[in-house]
Amino acid sequence: MLPDRPISVPQDAIEAAVALRNRLNARSAGKYATGVGLKQTGGEFADQMALFVYVSEKRAAEDIAEPEFVPSEFGGYITDVVEAQPELLDDTAKYDPLRGGIEISRERTIADGIFAPTTGTLGAIVKNRGNGQPQLLTNAHVVQQASLNVHQPGQVLLSSATDIVGPVSALRNENNPLFLDCATIGLNGSRASKAVIEDIGPVQGARTEIPPLGEVVKKRGKRTLVTHGFVVRTIASLFAPVIDQIEFSGAVPFVTVFCGKGDSGSVVLNSSNQVIGLLFGTSGLDLGNGLSSHGLAMPIHNVQEALKVDVAT
Repeated sequence: MLPDRPISVPQDAIEAAVALRNRLNARSAGKYATGVGLKQTGGEFADQMALFVYVSEKRAAEDIAEPEFVPSEFGGYITDVVEAQPELLDDTAKYDPLRGGIEISRERTIADGIFAPTTGTLGAIVKNRGNGQPQLLTNAHVVQQASLNVHQPGQVLLSSATDIVGPVSALRNENNPLFLDCATIGLNGSRASKAVIEDIGPVQGARTEIPPLGEVVKKRGKRTLVTHGFVVRTIASLFAPVIDQIEFSGAVPFVTVFCGKGDSGSVVLNSSNQVIGLLFGTSGLDLGNGLSSHGLAMPIHNVQEALKVDVAT
């Protein structure tokens, strides 16, 4: 259920989550991820802030070594152990002008052999801060490397050269100090672009503050189209006391799909159509057939600063 009102995440909660992670990882470095989110009990979210710990599998208390045991409270906050198995979202109409929420793929490479490259989503139109030119925003794992041509729709065996919309112009794929999985695509002039999201409407810029817990969101991906959800967790960087991932749940009003394979690269928007994040994956494919009730995104501020672009309006 949604909280009565969105809950802002205080800096001391982020610092407490980082301290908890560091304590748990003292024995097994890099094993645990932590952050601040809504308390979840029996699959339902409560109107209460908690420090959460992601684990691959929940275990009985007697099976947990003391250094890895998560206390019920830490740093003045209750805790929540969340079972999660993160998965990248990897997995067809032609659009003119280009806009957010539609299918793209990189060009086929020798490594693909006879297979078509996996498809992803063109998230939004952005403007390059250096020259003011429009570019396309997506994930680095969708396009893989700089200078490859990008197709819209995704490349298939008999794709036309007119499907090529431009080359990958910039790419950031790293974990330190912030998690980044983002890329821009330059336009080759074959098609115009428009600052709208298919089936949602005009984009109203970006909201660069970390969204409050419980904020209602939406996204449009090439696989699951328009879906709605809300912010349930904000995840701390492994290397700095800041948030570098946001988790969403499709539980509005019940657990429903939020994203699926092929939605990678979608932007997540708030109720004012402001972009708040760039979807890159999920905490687990819990609905079968490559679908998930949860999504993971990078804060749009981190993406814009890394790529030196601004969401176009």
